[in-house]
Amino acid sequence: MTSNLGCIGLDAPDSAVLERLLRTAAERGAELGVRDGRRVVRWQDDEGARLVLVLDRSNRLVAVTPSFASEPGAVLGSVQHANDECWTAAVMEDGSQVTALAADLEQWALLDPGASVAGDAGVVALGRAVEVLPDAATFAASSASLLDPSRGDADGGHRMGPESFIPTGMFADGPSQVRPHGRLNGTVLRSRTCRNSLTGTEFHVARVRTIGFEVDVCLAASEHPEPPSPGAVVAGMVYLVAALDGPSDPEPTAPRRRIRAPWRR
Repeated sequence: MTSNLGCIGLDAPDSAVLERLLRTAAERGAELGVRDGRRVVRWQDDEGARLVLVLDRSNRLVAVTPSFASEPGAVLGSVQHANDECWTAAVMEDGSQVTALAADLEQWALLDPGASVAGDAGVVALGRAVEVLPDAATFAASSASLLDPSRGDADGGHRMGPESFIPTGMFADGPSQVRPHGRLNGTVLRSRTCRNSLTGTEFHVARVRTIGFEVDVCLAASEHPEPPSPGAVVAGMVYLVAALDGPSDPEPTAPRRRIRAPWRR
């Protein structure tokens, strides 16, 4: 399993090297804003690798979020603070909620934790523990599609579809335990290989379609030597990062919930 940073080509051999890389990014990045004495800086290279860094009044690094320059592919409603930088949201499609997610929000340090916002968002999935199947048929026949791979077919044969999502990070004992994790299965629409300008390390980015939204899945080239081909299925556990594109107030009338089951018989 690779690290979140490794998914965008930022694996470092030790903490000293990592600190230097992050400091370089902070110096080269663009300031997004300041709130409560915390300055938010976003570094991005020409290939799309992105770091969002939060610094305190003494210019000490408080938090860092690895991400990618993702085009908006999701409509998020009722985006609400859960804990630290983790926020939960409804994923909307044609005015109805089709699923939900928890994500590390790029703008978290600039938002009022008591606010509820909504808007189009770019969603990035850092593929820490995923596999790539050549097509939907292969996925359907593999253990990757099992609802509970540890039980095999003991659960009655429930399998997930090739475009399905479970917000596993939201299954928690209260908001403080929510994590920006999810189990993602999706069809690759396109992909490319990128090279992180800070390290020279390659990584892959696949635009993936899943239930209710599109997401950019970032994969470490050390674990996935080739970029996924269009039509392939990416499946596994991911760390989710979202960037709101011009957040606005949520709709005054709550939409009808229409949560689709992520499994099939």
